[in-house]
Amino acid sequence: MVRWRVGTVPYLVARPLTCGLAEHAQVDLVEAPPSVLASMLRSGELDVALASSVLALEDPPLQIWTDGPVIASDGPIRSVLLFLAPGVVSASSVRSWYADPFSRTGRRLTEWLMQHAWQNADAKILEVTSEGNAFELAIEKGVDAVQLIGDPALLAHQTHPNWTAIDLGSAWKTTAQKPFVFAGWMQREGFEMGALAEILGAAAVAGLEKRGELAQQASAGDDVQEAFLTQYLCEDLRYELHPEEVLACLAEFHVS
Repeated sequence: MVRWRVGTVPYLVARPLTCGLAEHAQVDLVEAPPSVLASMLRSGELDVALASSVLALEDPPLQIWTDGPVIASDGPIRSVLLFLAPGVVSASSVRSWYADPFSRTGRRLTEWLMQHAWQNADAKILEVTSEGNAFELAIEKGVDAVQLIGDPALLAHQTHPNWTAIDLGSAWKTTAQKPFVFAGWMQREGFEMGALAEILGAAAVAGLEKRGELAQQASAGDDVQEAFLTQYLCEDLRYELHPEEVLACLAEFHVS
């Protein structure tokens, strides 16, 4: 029996597309941050992964399954954010910013927006270790902004209300007038989806029907949080785009 090595991110955003995969007899499912999934695809440790769309733009590019489900938005994404420190009035005035150490697409999207939306291409990108608290370090070092993705971004929106959160999905939509594809099923070099496509497609069908249940589970009994996460999963996120929309986004994103 064929077994496929499949990767996914450890964030709520991915769960509607990976429903039941951990229990599937033909799937070895691995959870890891986007940057780690990218390395595992490049090294051949994974066959496919729900990983950063920017991998389709790198040299050499990895192939994205354009006919399959994606993680996208056509406006706010809510979990890919740039937080401006207290006193920083706009992204155009950012002098330096911390990039999420686990993010590939979020980092590049921030760079793209700095150049094309905020006319601030000279803003300096700084690295912060995964163990460090980027917000505390930013205040200590005088860094103007912090970029985060996934569940940490959702949490930071609540824990740092004095930081101004800029939704990068909304900023992209305003500038490019297109949906943005944050992630998709990326394939290692030489891999063909074949029968795995049916398995991944079935997982998405099952998971998308359970988005309300997933939001309820993640909210841990908090009614306000449940309403927020239900909107996030059911309204804000786009899990299905036409292949032409996926390719149009990547073509625009490729412009530096």
